[in-house]
Amino acid sequence: MSKRYSYKQSNETRLLYLLAGLVFLVAIGLLGWFGYGYLLNRDQADFEDIKEGDSFWQSGTDCQYRRVLDGICVAGEKEVNPKLVAVMVENHVDARPLSGLAEASVVYEAPVEANYTRFLAIYPANVKVDKIGPVRSARPYYLDWLSEYVNTMYMHVGGSPEAIGLIKEYKLFDLNEFYFGRYYWRAPDRSAPHYIYTSSELWSRALDDYSDEDLAADYEGWAFSTSSPFGEDELVASIKITFLTPDYIVDWKFNSSTRKYDRYQGDELQRDTSGKKIKADTLIIQRVKSLVIDEIGRKKIDTVGSGEATVFYDGRIITGTWKKENRTNRTKFYGKNGEEIKLKPGKIWIEIVGTESGVEIR
Repeated sequence: MSKRYSYKQSNETRLLYLLAGLVFLVAIGLLGWFGYGYLLNRDQADFEDIKEGDSFWQSGTDCQYRRVLDGICVAGEKEVNPKLVAVMVENHVDARPLSGLAEASVVYEAPVEANYTRFLAIYPANVKVDKIGPVRSARPYYLDWLSEYVNTMYMHVGGSPEAIGLIKEYKLFDLNEFYFGRYYWRAPDRSAPHYIYTSSELWSRALDDYSDEDLAADYEGWAFSTSSPFGEDELVASIKITFLTPDYIVDWKFNSSTRKYDRYQGDELQRDTSGKKIKADTLIIQRVKSLVIDEIGRKKIDTVGSGEATVFYDGRIITGTWKKENRTNRTKFYGKNGEEIKLKPGKIWIEIVGTESGVEIR
């Protein structure tokens, strides 16, 4: 082999290594760029949550108008009692990550068959939510909580035979996907039955088509306070609820920086598909009597009457009771002194804990 040929071969080898190195550096750069963009967007979503949910932003003493639903400060009288929309959102492991749950003002989480859980998420109709779901079926006890919010539009996909019958009996503002499919869509990247979604754009169309302009939301709200509660002295760092193990164990952890509770499920911080953390300003544990009533595992949950309740906000705990006189009456929460517990303005989560579930407070 000649020296000239060896020299040429050596140069070609070095050139190949150089090109390979450049490709590697470009790949690393692109990976870093997209990774940075993801983290930036995620952190920005968290920052927006803090900004819009901050107690000073939403509950200052100079607030002239407060929304009845969640106590937050609003711009004018027209926003105090807006029309409401309630959506049944499932929590099956195959449905995660969920969409739009972080935007809800009030959320009820209750067990269904096999003690896995489902959400009744309530939104002011004038908020913007691009995607909500997966939307699933109705159960009777969710209708009792829904009935507290008079004239609220109810979005769901079918339901148990008892629930469907009660929706008609109660004359609820019903938007069952079985009959109003144009206000929903099926996501091609999800499998049935975890693939049906809706949005604020679609529910706005439905309200334009079916709502009576003379029928405004008309219900009794909770009491709210802008100061920290006079609860037990010890700070509560975590509230763990054992529904169905292991994927349905919920752990609410107090974040001292935001003064909110971050939701963990299955030991993972829960975010929706927008990247936003799922948080609560006020967390309520409502203990109820529950009973399995059929071979499918459907439940009967006592929503009317009274029972134990525990309220958490700003890291404090207030123990007391809940009371609901009838289906349409408001569920209220009372302290040991018999006075109604004032909640923190902002996002409110009510965890319905039946006899098959446990709560660990740390």
